[in-house]
Amino acid sequence: MALTTYTAVGNREDLSDIITNISPTETPLYSMFGKATAKATYHEWIEDSLAAPGTNAMVEGANYPIADPQTRVRKGNYTQIFAKGYGISETQEAVLKAGIKSEIAYQMQKAMKEIARDVEYAIINNTAAVAGNATTARQMGGIQAFVITNVLANGGSPRALTETLLNDGIQQAWQAGGNPDVVVVSGKNKRTVSSFTAGVTKTVAAEDKKLVSTVDVYESDFGLVRIVADRWMPDSKVFILEKGRFKIAYLRPFKQQEIAKVGDRIERVVVGELTLEVRAEKANAIIADIA
Repeated sequence: MALTTYTAVGNREDLSDIITNISPTETPLYSMFGKATAKATYHEWIEDSLAAPGTNAMVEGANYPIADPQTRVRKGNYTQIFAKGYGISETQEAVLKAGIKSEIAYQMQKAMKEIARDVEYAIINNTAAVAGNATTARQMGGIQAFVITNVLANGGSPRALTETLLNDGIQQAWQAGGNPDVVVVSGKNKRTVSSFTAGVTKTVAAEDKKLVSTVDVYESDFGLVRIVADRWMPDSKVFILEKGRFKIAYLRPFKQQEIAKVGDRIERVVVGELTLEVRAEKANAIIADIA
């Protein structure tokens, strides 16, 4: 009987050097927003506005009208500490591994990607800022904690996302003084927006301005807006944003730190502290209660 692989001894294992990881790592909002610097755990900024326009006509020779200046508004957000760490044994770092040379370096790369996803999740889903105390972690307020003027809700009753509803949200933000340029949607709502074809609506590709079936840029009555699909967006909401109004303010930029060695293992942590700065929240809108 011929020798077969079932009984042979010494055949080498066939293990690919490619490690597959399909977990999504995109963080559209975290990557899109500009950067700023925080100097305290409560980061503040000041907002001002112009008086409403009206008739402005003076009688010849009359005294100048003097009005009291509007009071500027002071706003702020708490910084949130993000940390992710891993530990491996010294032996695991030393043995020959498939696909990687250093286990601890590989795990740290994963940690940094995971933290970025956690920041994106907080930007979208944190509905309130939390001051924190000795036993409660500080938590930054996300977009939903600040955009409160232009919220198109339906009393908690789900309704379909329509082209009219999207335009209502864009108009409301524009009417308040904003120039929205980004609409953030879930994957489900991205497909809905891609189906909008009513009236004189145009769907255009960001580069060539040709009609396409998938909407990358939507031409509304109030200007072009990019349609951005975000994996962490809930199906029940749509964000209409002027991206220049948002900043990520770092109190402590992310960095890798070594943990004090207390055994036959290697431990590292990635840690940083930041908050979301939202200037002129009236320039943005949220469509809520989407079925």
